[in-house]
Formats: sequence, structure tokens, C-alpha cells
Amino acid sequence: MPNISIYLNDETLEVVRAKSNVEKLPLSAIVKDAIEQYMNISESKKARNHLLKTLIRKRPLGEWEELHKERTSSDAYRG
Repeated sequence: MPNISIYLNDETLEVVRAKSNVEKLPLSAIVKDAIEQYMNISESKKARNHLLKTLIRKRPLGEWEELHKERTSSDAYRG
């Protein structure tokens, strides 16, 4: 695996070192796991945004006033 250098502020480095000591893992493993988790979350957000944009394009939601009026009307019938 190629090596990289990263710079962390003192507080973050302290937290990573503490986790390293508790879990008996090297710092690099903790940083690698954190990056992989971030990338998975990032990809999920991209996929969710893509889906939302596609749905809106295929069936626009309408203007806020229109939606509010419809919601208010529905709430009135719930009694």
C-alpha cells in the first residue's frame, strides 16, 4: 500500500491515539477505517441525492404555497 502524510490538529490526534491504545490498533488502521467509512457515507449521500433529483425531475413537487395549501386542507379533514 502506498504511504501518505496527513496533518491532524492536536485534539484530533489525541483522540485517534487514545482509540489506538484502547483498541490496540495502529494509528494507520484507525485513519484508514475512518476514511473508508466517510467514503461509504459520501457515496450513499450522492446516490440519495441522485435519486431525489431524478424523482423531482420526473414528478415535480410543486411550489411551497401549493404544497402548504394541500397539507393544510388534508389536516383539516383529520379532525
